[in-house]
Amino acid sequence: MDKLNFNVDVKFNLLNEINRLKKNPLFADVDITIENLNSCLIMEIEYLNCQKCKGLANCQNFNKGYFTIYQDGEFLLTKCQIKKEEDNLNTRNSLIKTLYMPKNIREARLDNFNINSEERREIYKEIVNFLTNYDTDCHKGLYLYGTFGCGKTYLLGALAFELAKRNINSLLIYFPDLIIELKGSLKDDRFSEIINELKTIDVLMLDDLGSENMTTFVRDEILGPVLNYRMAEGKPVFISSNLTPDQLRTHLTIFDNALDSTKAARIIARLGQITKSINMGRRRYNGNS
Repeated sequence: MDKLNFNVDVKFNLLNEINRLKKNPLFADVDITIENLNSCLIMEIEYLNCQKCKGLANCQNFNKGYFTIYQDGEFLLTKCQIKKEEDNLNTRNSLIKTLYMPKNIREARLDNFNINSEERREIYKEIVNFLTNYDTDCHKGLYLYGTFGCGKTYLLGALAFELAKRNINSLLIYFPDLIIELKGSLKDDRFSEIINELKTIDVLMLDDLGSENMTTFVRDEILGPVLNYRMAEGKPVFISSNLTPDQLRTHLTIFDNALDSTKAARIIARLGQITKSINMGRRRYNGNS
């Protein structure tokens, strides 16, 4: 703890300071002496600073977000409520891994999700059910499809926040940019590392599947293996797309032959096993909520 420097002859009389502090209810349980006067003065200053708190960034205490208390015969540093809340938020955010997601999605909250249609009420119910039963059952994720701006991505962001509150790791990725990242990772051997993360994260969320340039590499080396692994391990997947499941099947069919159609159909079948398809409709919402 930093010390306050004082000159007895010039600045103040120590005994007068001790007597002054003894009248302060803050020190009702403290036996104030010359030896602990420094700690008492720091405790008083920090208490006064906290009374006029203007937020953690403007904290005037010796240790930002902390103040001194007297407990069990000792002067101890303790976190203020604002510091506790910030630390809790940072802990939650550390559980949310997002790639290529805008700020409004990273800050999405389920409480702000509009439930003013039958489809959206059903989606909300599915999300709450998934969260409530995550620890007891292996539930399907969701395949959310609908037009641009209907709130698909916002809902995934809100789900990521709710998962973090429950100490569940999630990964929310904008799928087209993920593909670019993976193709680039082939040059520095990070491909396997990224694929392993996609396979093993507690809850995987792929945003905007179907808007990428689909190739056999993307389908057979990335999407297929990831979905197969997560299905086998019972790990949830949430997907958003502008395409209906039938349209996605067409998107996944690269060449017009039986083998390619079978590969596309196999992925659609996997999606049907690990997700429930819900149409979010065509209505656009301000803020994508």
